[in-house]
Formats: sequence, C-alpha cells, structure tokens
Amino acid sequence: MAGLRERKKERRRQAILDAALELLRSNDIRSVTLEQIAARAEVSPPTIYNLVGTREQLLVALVDRISEGLMDLFAAPDGEPRDPIAAARRAVDESVAAFVADSAAYRQIVRSLGDPACAGSQLSLDPVRLHIRAMRGAQAKGLLRRDLDPVALGRQSLLTYIAALQMWAGGGLSDEGFRTAAQHGIATVLAAASSDAHREHHLAELADLGRELARVAWR
Repeated sequence: MAGLRERKKERRRQAILDAALELLRSNDIRSVTLEQIAARAEVSPPTIYNLVGTREQLLVALVDRISEGLMDLFAAPDGEPRDPIAAARRAVDESVAAFVADSAAYRQIVRSLGDPACAGSQLSLDPVRLHIRAMRGAQAKGLLRRDLDPVALGRQSLLTYIAALQMWAGGGLSDEGFRTAAQHGIATVLAAASSDAHREHHLAELADLGRELARVAWR
C-alpha cells in the first residue's frame, strides 16, 4: 500500500509539472499562478506545496526533470564504465534537446531562476557531478593530464554549459548555437587539459567546433 501511495503521489507531481509547462508555453511566467497550475493539473493549491513546494521550487523541479536519468549514460548495462567523454557529450546533447523542445517555457524558466544550477540547491542531481565524473574518467583513460584537478575541470565544463544556457534563454544564441556552444565548452577543457598523446586530436576538434559555433551560434 505504501508503494501504491508513493506511485500515486509521483503521478500527481508529474501532472503538476506537466500543467506548469503547458501554461508557460503560451503565457508570460509572471502571469502564471499556482492556482492556475493546480486547476490545470486537477489538484488543490495545497497539493502543489505538499508535492513540489514553492513557486521557485516548482521551476527548479522543471529544470531538475531534464537531468533525471543522465547519470545512467555513464554506465553500460553490464556495469562497466562507458567512454566518459562520449557520455558527457551525449548528456549535453540530450539536455539541450529537452530545453529546446520546450523553448517557450524553458527560456522563461531559466531567465527567472538566473543560474538554475545554483538556484536549485534543491536539485536532486548536482549537475557538476556529471562533468566531474567525465573528467575523472578521461584521466583514467589517459586522455587528460593526471596532474590537473578533475573537480576544477568539471566545474569549468559546467560553467561553460550554464553560460550557453543563459545566453540561449536570453535570445543571444540560437537553438543550434546553444548545442554547439555547450559542446565547444567541453572541447575547450579537453584541449587545455589534454595529455600529449591526445592533444592534436582535441585541438583539431576544438577548431572544428569553433568554426561551427561562428557559423550557427549568434543571432
């Protein structure tokens, strides 16, 4: 019975988030109220507070929903680690695609929150963990220098992603520019921290992404 109650609560929580997205697709975020969201989700306003929280926590939960499951990209079905950099790149592509798919809503949400990674101490998955894990895995494979701090590299990779997200939300980057800028951030860290054996490859990739960024990014 306890498991059934939890599943029902989660279904209602997802209905609340779906209702919020539906309203934000066609309305200014400043005009959307918790009462409107509750009516669309067919729940009471107190239910939103109980299952999701405040208005800001609801917005954070919408960002958080995009990151759910991304950690699974770093482990193969047999439990062996995947290529860490390929996993990080795929995580970036999948998260960018999710933001872009609901751009009318998420541009408003990101602008409202400012930095969604920092606004959400409530996030269930700290996004920097994904980037740090990728850098540690790359070091273990000999792709990056071992004398560099993978935590610092991961943080820098995340910061470039957040900058691209904020520029996109503000209209400074196109959808394709957002994706390319986010990938360019990873490539920049890899090129700067690359081991001798992999430096030329990473520098060439960075140059290719730089040309693509110049072509598609800016409005």
